[in-house]
Amino acid sequence: MFWKPEVISFDLVSVIFIILVLISVSVLIILARNMFLVEKQRKILEIQNFYIEHLSELVRAIRTQRHDFVNHLQVVYALMKTDKTEKAQHYIEDLCQHVRITGEMLQVNVPELSALLLAKEDLAADKNILFKIIVDSNLDGLNVKPLDLITVVGNLLDNAFEAAEQLPQEKRNVVFKVFETSKYFVFQTINSGYLPKELQKRIFQLGVSSKDGVNRGIGLASVKSVVEKNSGKIVVSSSKDRGTKFKVLFPVN
Repeated sequence: MFWKPEVISFDLVSVIFIILVLISVSVLIILARNMFLVEKQRKILEIQNFYIEHLSELVRAIRTQRHDFVNHLQVVYALMKTDKTEKAQHYIEDLCQHVRITGEMLQVNVPELSALLLAKEDLAADKNILFKIIVDSNLDGLNVKPLDLITVVGNLLDNAFEAAEQLPQEKRNVVFKVFETSKYFVFQTINSGYLPKELQKRIFQLGVSSKDGVNRGIGLASVKSVVEKNSGKIVVSSSKDRGTKFKVLFPVN
């Protein structure tokens, strides 16, 4: 009888402790669930904003080209009226080439990529860069999220443009090519700059860059991370006579 109150007291403390633990665990579960829902909602909003931004860019680019087309017709009309038929012919040929490239971009089954390429085309013109786009695949069957694809292509083009800007204007050439093989979807950029051998080996490391300045060496490291996350490969090659080529390969499903 002497030890019974202590046993009862001990049991009561144990019960209270267990209840507190259960309450704490329940609270943590609720907090974790709420944090998960908040993060999920944040990602949904991020994706929605991403789509809105790039689709808006696509609409803007198409509207701009529609507006510019009237100006092109006026130029052709003026050249023909003044009997400058040869110049009018060359102007029409250049215009047809531009329309063909735009048509190829719009045929890609990733509208976000089409919007990005149209936007980069305008950016290249502002920087006096001759930007050539070759699309030989509509990307049917590409199992890469648009967010990841835009991260890869956007950073590769930004890197190519920055390299081209360091060159004399007559050498500012950038080529972007999309094609597919039996095993891979291939995204390739070529610029006229040269990347030394020792830098090629480290160019995908975080903080490593061929350009001076702060906040450098982030884009290509991000590209490599996204490519590997999607079971892809990225390779770089460079020579003084052929320029620098970055090639990304995503497996065909």
